[in-house]
Amino acid sequence: MKGKAGKYLMTIWLIAAVYLATAKLTIETLILSPTDVIFLPTAGIAQAALLLFGGQYWPGIALGAVLANLLSPTGSMAAILYSLSVTLQVCLGTWLLKQINFSGRLQRLKDVLGLIILAAGISTLIGSSFSTVHLSIVLSDWTKFDEIWTRYWLANAIGILVVTPLLLTWGMRLQDRYKRQDTTEHSFLATIGQLWQNYRQTSTPEHPEYTLTEQATQLLYSLEALGWLLLSLALNWFVFCSRTRTASIRYPLEYLPYPLIVWASLRFGQRGAAIAHFLTATFAVWGLMRDSGPFIDRSTDIPQIFSLQAFIGVMIITGLVLASTVAERQQAEAALRASEASLAHAQGIAQVGHWDLVIRGSHLYWSDQLYRILNLEPQSVPATLELFLQSVHPEDQNLVRQSVEQVLDQQHPYTIDYRLVLPDGRQRFVCEQTVISPTRISGTVQDITDRKRSEIALRASEERFSKTFAASPIGIGICTFSDECFLDVNQSFLRQLGWKQDQVINATTQQLKLWVNSEEHLQLREVLQQHHQVSNLEIQVYNQASEIRNWLISIELIDLGGIECLLMMGNDITERKQASLLRNAKEAAEAANRAKSLFLANMSHELRTPLNAILGYSELLREDAQDMGLEEFVGDLKNIHVAGHHLLDLINDILDFSKIEAGRMNFHLETYTVATLLWEVETTIAPLAEKNTNTFKIEVAEEIDIIHTDITKVRQSLLNLLSNACKFTEQGLVTLKVWTETSDSLTAELPTVPAPDLPNLTPQKDSLITDFPSASQANTKPITYIIFQVIDSGIGMSPRQITTIFNPFTQADESTTRKYGGTGLGLTITRKLCELMGGQLTVTSELGHGSTFIMRLPQFLYYAQED
Repeated sequence: MKGKAGKYLMTIWLIAAVYLATAKLTIETLILSPTDVIFLPTAGIAQAALLLFGGQYWPGIALGAVLANLLSPTGSMAAILYSLSVTLQVCLGTWLLKQINFSGRLQRLKDVLGLIILAAGISTLIGSSFSTVHLSIVLSDWTKFDEIWTRYWLANAIGILVVTPLLLTWGMRLQDRYKRQDTTEHSFLATIGQLWQNYRQTSTPEHPEYTLTEQATQLLYSLEALGWLLLSLALNWFVFCSRTRTASIRYPLEYLPYPLIVWASLRFGQRGAAIAHFLTATFAVWGLMRDSGPFIDRSTDIPQIFSLQAFIGVMIITGLVLASTVAERQQAEAALRASEASLAHAQGIAQVGHWDLVIRGSHLYWSDQLYRILNLEPQSVPATLELFLQSVHPEDQNLVRQSVEQVLDQQHPYTIDYRLVLPDGRQRFVCEQTVISPTRISGTVQDITDRKRSEIALRASEERFSKTFAASPIGIGICTFSDECFLDVNQSFLRQLGWKQDQVINATTQQLKLWVNSEEHLQLREVLQQHHQVSNLEIQVYNQASEIRNWLISIELIDLGGIECLLMMGNDITERKQASLLRNAKEAAEAANRAKSLFLANMSHELRTPLNAILGYSELLREDAQDMGLEEFVGDLKNIHVAGHHLLDLINDILDFSKIEAGRMNFHLETYTVATLLWEVETTIAPLAEKNTNTFKIEVAEEIDIIHTDITKVRQSLLNLLSNACKFTEQGLVTLKVWTETSDSLTAELPTVPAPDLPNLTPQKDSLITDFPSASQANTKPITYIIFQVIDSGIGMSPRQITTIFNPFTQADESTTRKYGGTGLGLTITRKLCELMGGQLTVTSELGHGSTFIMRLPQFLYYAQED
């Protein structure tokens, strides 16, 4: 049932059901006798159904008519013939209305007259004729044929005039709303529900498109409609349904509803008029059926059906014609307003204002755009010639005044350009043109400031081009395309090639022997013939000394006085190409250095595996030798073990340094207690300090609790600094001081490191927090740093040694290397790690008086947020 055929069948059955129900109601209430029929709503429903849904739904009318007549005493053949007449009647009415391009909104007088004449007047001839003939045959009485035919014709016509406008006007409104709904379920109930929901949404002040003025207007309109409805119900009841009215009032009160019908037609359009007609007709019929109202002859108590039909017909025709006339006038006014708005919009876009001067009476009118051109509020002051002349530039006032006097006295139009001076001091250029008619003079004033400025800019551009051509650092030459004879060149062109101007002008490129490769020259001419330009082409040329130079040229085919010429712009890039070769060599060297670092990282990793085995086996052999009493081997095995450890430390340093250079250093952040870190460092450093008879001391500020960073690299950096301090100090003091500092800047960037490659990391046993927050999770507040200061009383360094101490593979001097050993990578690695973690490492020292290293690290380090 969701397909087209299903919807078609459902619509047919719906039409048939509505027709059947209406027919049953009509038979029971509106047909007083076979010859007395008030009106037939079925005719109006049938006509409205085909006009709303389309002529293809005529089976619904036929089916409803058949079913309605089968329920009546008439035979089946009569029911079929009656349904045929009804179907032919509505199909004829629909066809006739389509011939005049009928619109169900009834907004045009043509549509109203078409409904009255074609549908209610002509098409009903079929149904009324069949009904009269059938009734005359059944009654076997043809004496009252014309009277019965008139009654049935009026009943069909009144049925169309009462019901069809009501269904058409409101049905078209529902169809328009239905088409605008973007819903998946297009059932009738769903449509009604959606319309109610939209009404509720657009009828609340919270709706963004529903302003306070619109709300007040809608409220007043609703109150007016409600007042009209209540007054209409009360008045119609009083006029048509009150049984005591005729006993007390002897006037024709049936005309009292007419002002309400006029009110509805003027204020509520065709939909309101249709409701007014329906209500008045309903009350009039109801009053007739309950033996009350003006259409009951009190002397005989006989219903005056013809009078009722005439009253309803005249009432409806009057209301429909009045409503359509008002609607057409409103549409014309709306079209006029839209035309005026469109004209004003077009004038605003074109910056054109106009004025009209009525010759008789000298009435002057300015458009809103003309006010705006004068920088005045539209219609803020009366339009006068003197006021306009006050805005004209003093040097142009005589020109404008003489032109105006000329058009007034000699009836000769003019076109002039002049300047306006606005109240804020700005000047605008305008062009004014006039036309003359027998009764008025009209003119347009167009703001041409942009065009004038463009003309001025064009002249300035030509002058600038001439200056640029002469002073440009790029060589520019103009030559003919046919023989490449130079017409003009600038000094940069001559300087790059070493020629003089008199040697180049009127000389061809062949005479100058400019092109190195003749084949490239021919290909260049072919490209210019096809595409008319060449951009950023590298080509080789000869200079005046016959040296080959590399040129980057752009050539465009231009027209100079009807002659095809070439605009050639060239720049000598010989030195740039040489510099590019050197840069490429440098990049290759840097790539080789990165490859070296990567190779060292890989080799260091591969060397650690067998070295760990050597260390393990040497330890096992030493223990076995001690157990077996082979003391002569214990010392040698211990030396092997110590040397292996030393070699492993060297390889670890090289591996870390290579990872840093190769950009492969990973960081694994965790939250760690500073106290635990310092305990681990003290446990490791204490034996080294005792080895050189040094005193090791730690001083920690009280406010330090935790640090969120890569704790392994912090520990490694501290051990590097403290081990150096213990190594270069004998019988002295090594001190580690720790405290915090807060950055003063509120806009400093958060310290971040790249996120780790491994998705699942296991924090150390003393880690407090196991997740890894990103920089986006951090609060914008000053950054807190933890300061680690390592002070020793060792040998110290000179200023020259301080400048090189952080260079890789470097120690203070060669004697230091021979005496203390080491690779010279420890401090380099430590400083690199500090910088990668958002900190810094500095040193102060004095030769013979010890050194002080300060490591400044952020207390909270974050992972950089990926794009």
